[in-house]
Amino acid sequence: MDDLVYLLKREQEELLRARYSPCPSARAGHRRTAKGYAVRIRDHELPYRSLRADGSVAFDPADFGTEGAAH
Repeated sequence: MDDLVYLLKREQEELLRARYSPCPSARAGHRRTAKGYAVRIRDHELPYRSLRADGSVAFDPADFGTEGAAH
């Protein structure tokens, strides 16, 4: 099982790299990597971004300017 804190940290690092990369292809690559971490976070056994019965999530990064993991 992956360490949730590690996954969250790596996702944030990739989002920052995507934001500040001057090259469009590098930005896209960092976004893809961040999405991969977002999937692993969503599927983690701890319910950090798992879908609730009403379809919401405990934390949605879309509220903070990212694309979001649960959408």
